[in-house]
Amino acid sequence: MKNIDYRRASVLLFDPVGVNLRNTRYALHELGFREISCLSSLAEFKRRLEDTSPDLIIAELVNNENEMLRAVKSVRAGELGRNPFVVFVLTSWVRDGQMVKQAINAGVDDVIIRPFSTTFAEERIRTLVRARKPFIVTSDYIGPDRRTDAQREKGTTLPIDAPNTLQVVTEADEGALDEANRWIAEARRTVEAERVKRLCMRLSVGVEVGVRELKEGNDAVLDLGDMQRTAKELRLRLARQGAGEASRIAFALYQVCEEMMGDGGFTLANLNLVKELSMGVLAAQASGDDVEASVAEIEKTVEVLRRRLSPARQLGSGAEGTPALQRAAS
Repeated sequence: MKNIDYRRASVLLFDPVGVNLRNTRYALHELGFREISCLSSLAEFKRRLEDTSPDLIIAELVNNENEMLRAVKSVRAGELGRNPFVVFVLTSWVRDGQMVKQAINAGVDDVIIRPFSTTFAEERIRTLVRARKPFIVTSDYIGPDRRTDAQREKGTTLPIDAPNTLQVVTEADEGALDEANRWIAEARRTVEAERVKRLCMRLSVGVEVGVRELKEGNDAVLDLGDMQRTAKELRLRLARQGAGEASRIAFALYQVCEEMMGDGGFTLANLNLVKELSMGVLAAQASGDDVEASVAEIEKTVEVLRRRLSPARQLGSGAEGTPALQRAAS
């Protein structure tokens, strides 16, 4: 096993509290890091993320929770910075389980609660060098795969190996660094394709559940706002790719979702159209075998969700039992 030499790794360090910033920098320096950019302005932190490609990001979460979590998601989605797979660690002075959960769900590699010792920090960073988790991509998450073995067996989303420049540079492998840069480009294409697929499936599943409920005389439990946001992201991603036919279909899909938000727009015909256009985008972007597998996965997911809805109906809770959802009737 190669030795770890942190002198070659670049670190982007953010903390709005000066004394904490200096303490963290000192701890990193003790570990051997030398290329450390220290920032106390969140705006400057984001600008530096856009302009540089650090191997490790360490940022304080407290007092900037919403903006920092959005930044993490934007990095993972490839919308901010040059490397969606950069090792990203958040620190926090507050022992708040809900906040830590939100950070994990945003896609960070680790959350370290302050105060921490230099030895503790070294253990966590060494783990990210030597035993970093593979990534998974879903319609609303890109980041380390934290599923249990049982959850992986039941799930259909396969993990991908995430390029880890922190490992490459600290192990001083020049050839591997060139390969890592090529790997990042290839992995970004893989993530982008999987993200598009998952967005299409998210729309198809939601609509199919709603249509079947309506046909059986039940209220359709749908989050039209989520459908609109999903369609918008799909449209923007495909437009950036210059995806031609898929991009044109996605634009039509977004228009239908917009129409459904207005008076008289929620109709069975529009619901069916959303599903058809979603599958049209998927077909334009994927191979025949992939589409067939996706259709089977959609059907399986729809049945699971409808089984979950059945007890709620019997209890009379309906959509009111799930505040995040919106009841919509034709």
